[in-house]
Parts: sequence; C-alpha cells; structure tokens
Amino acid sequence: MAGDEFSELLGRLKERSGLSYGVLGKRLHTSASTLHRYVNGDAVPTDYAPVERFARVCKATPEELVELHRRWVLADALRGQKASGVSGASGVSGV
Repeated sequence: MAGDEFSELLGRLKERSGLSYGVLGKRLHTSASTLHRYVNGDAVPTDYAPVERFARVCKATPEELVELHRRWVLADALRGQKASGVSGASGVSGV
C-alpha cells in the first residue's frame, strides 16, 4: 500500500540518522508524537514541506528525496480517497 511504502522510507531515514523522535521534533519544530505517527503510518502530512525537512535533517540523498516525494504523493492521494469513502479498487494504482 502507498502509505506503507511512504512510512517505511521515513522509518529507514530516521533509523539511519540515529536521531530520536525528540531530537528530530526539536530540530523540525514539530512534536515527537506527530513524527512518530508519520513513521508508523498512522498519519500522512497534508503538506510535503515537513516531510522534506525531515528527510534533509536525516541526511537523505537526492535520490531518496525524489523517492520520498513520489511515495508521499501516492500516500496523500490514498488518504484523500479514504476521506471521501472511495474504495481501494479504483484510484492511483500505476501512478
């Protein structure tokens, strides 16, 4: 699922950085619990900017930044479908 791929990459970046949620939250001016929800796949940010800042603090490569943006777009679209009650049978597959 697109949201799972997005959160999985966030998790890899966080683990590789060696930074705690608390440290990341302070650097990003975001709560640790919000970051935890993103990494666990419980939430998808409505805007890409906090995702990009997260990735840069975690020293993501340019390729990882591109892949993270692609995964965020798909996860964001999936969240929009869930909010409007659209089933998973139609939608953004193949994007």
